[in-house]
Amino acid sequence: MTLVHDQPALVAVGQLSRAAGEHREFGERHGTLHPAVWQALTASPLPRAAVPADCGGLQWDPPQILAAVREVALADPAAGWVAAIHGPAGAFLSRLPAQTARDLVGDAPVVAGSSVPVGRTEPEGEEVRLRGRWPLVTGAPAMTLAALAAPADHHKAPGTRWWLVPRDRLSVEEDWDALGLRGSASYTVACDTLVPGAHSISLTDAPLADGALYRYPLYGLLAGCIAEVARASGERALAAFATLASTTASRYGSGPMAYQPAVQAAFDQADGRLHAAAGLLDAATEAAWSSALAGQVSPGQRALLRTACSQMAEAAEAACRTLFDAAGAAAIHRAAGLEGCWRDAMTISRHALVAARGRQLAGAHHLTATTAGEL
Repeated sequence: MTLVHDQPALVAVGQLSRAAGEHREFGERHGTLHPAVWQALTASPLPRAAVPADCGGLQWDPPQILAAVREVALADPAAGWVAAIHGPAGAFLSRLPAQTARDLVGDAPVVAGSSVPVGRTEPEGEEVRLRGRWPLVTGAPAMTLAALAAPADHHKAPGTRWWLVPRDRLSVEEDWDALGLRGSASYTVACDTLVPGAHSISLTDAPLADGALYRYPLYGLLAGCIAEVARASGERALAAFATLASTTASRYGSGPMAYQPAVQAAFDQADGRLHAAAGLLDAATEAAWSSALAGQVSPGQRALLRTACSQMAEAAEAACRTLFDAAGAAAIHRAAGLEGCWRDAMTISRHALVAARGRQLAGAHHLTATTAGEL
């Protein structure tokens, strides 16, 4: 997978990763990232990585975005989760005319959002009144622009649309209290505001901005970033387990746990699952990106990409659970690191993009040749 090749960008992502690793415990205890991590995030290139170049964005290749998200997640999955949302979300702006996008983003855009279509819309003159409360807006403390899903049956293209609302028109409820990814500050946001009709998009519409990044499946990019956080969580669990097994003696055996056959078998099972899922994810990503560079990603490649993302989330959860169980009572101590990996992996696997809906879309394509727009 291609790494971030621009040296200043590489340095900035590294600084973000170091800050995230240093302050992981703050996020665990307070439900939000440390101020130094938020500052490093907004100063990094990640929020502008997928923003179109003609409105000041960097328009990175998908493999660059995925690699950067994984690097941050290896330091702290909660910070990686925030990066996994802000990193690809700039691609939403590719669905807008360039001038409209420029008017919205400002100099340092940080896009967040919620895909839960719980809002209401009503026409008011030339604008639309948007009302509602949207849960799970990851990275809300850093956002400058929110993309909020709501039905729009009155629109010329009826259906669920994403409404782009500046931060100063939103209220934020600091209510994030979840099992894992504790520092991600996935808060509820609310608004009752007028939004120009032109400030809404459908993610299934063709992009208006040019470039291979925008020919790459948007849902596949979003799901891929989620999958990279899952991969990092599994890799963190393997490392934590290896350390624990080499330093912890078994009550019923002699020597460290690492010499017990059952422990060795469990480690290999978890390691094999992760490597297999990672191989599929990397292959599907490379195939889709090669096709995007050439011109078009086929429905079959889109389906395989979603399958690979879901497979990675499942494999990471299973690996973390296997390692947690194999470690026995030693796993329950927070200092060992395994329980945090297990909690993060469990939380990641329940995101809609890599849970049952993603599987269903891919399965529908394979069985019925039905290709939904959100594939």
